[in-house]
Amino acid sequence: MTEVLRVLFEHQPDWVYGVTGFLIIAGVLVLFVLIGRAAMKYTEKIDKELGFQKIQQELFTSKTEASLQKDISLQTTHAMQNAERFLASLSNLKEQELPVTERLEAYESLMIQLVNTLSTDIKFKPGEEHYCAIWIEEEEIDRLVLFAGNTRFDEGDQNDQLPIHETIAGRCFRKKRREHVQNIYADVDYYPTEMLRVDSKALLCFPLSEWGVLTIDAQTSFQKEVIPIAALYSRFIELAFIEYSQTLDNQFVDQQLNETEYDRSKGG
Repeated sequence: MTEVLRVLFEHQPDWVYGVTGFLIIAGVLVLFVLIGRAAMKYTEKIDKELGFQKIQQELFTSKTEASLQKDISLQTTHAMQNAERFLASLSNLKEQELPVTERLEAYESLMIQLVNTLSTDIKFKPGEEHYCAIWIEEEEIDRLVLFAGNTRFDEGDQNDQLPIHETIAGRCFRKKRREHVQNIYADVDYYPTEMLRVDSKALLCFPLSEWGVLTIDAQTSFQKEVIPIAALYSRFIELAFIEYSQTLDNQFVDQQLNETEYDRSKGG
């Protein structure tokens, strides 16, 4: 068969070879064009699919962000509603005529409610937990001592103290300014026992007038909405403690007056 084809081609005129070569080249070109078009269509299909996936991802991200913003908005609204309730409680307590002991207990109970509700109102992330505590100055030992904490504190924490000159909370108290520390371990005033949770990293401190500090810890950076909410709660705590202290002072004055009257009557 091969020999027959060879003899056949040897007896063909030259133009046959030219036409055959032209047809072969044309066929190759057509083949390249067809392959190129197929490749372009495949590429366009891939691009469309990738574009669709990108749009799907962007849509999912947008929905997630919108849901998060909605949750934050609802949480903030809930916190403001609680704040209004506490403001009303403070106003009512101030107007009530209560025995000294009951009045002191009422303000102390209110401050405990404040730190407990605060720890809930700033919980913007699932599973997030906070320690919220009120510390008051103990001048004789130059320390801040625990006055009240949220439910994460137990009986073993009742005697907790923080050095005023060696802690972030102490710095807040001394300088009478808010302290917002994203990484306590990198802070010059980091104190090992200042964070009661091993996995806590961030710390917020608010000065409470001339007498104490409100501290709030977090496992990660605080949401920006936390700061104004916590600042508002710190004002409520400050007002409650002022009334608490005033009640103690009045009790002391009344006690002194009673003792003076007793001494006079006894001497008379």
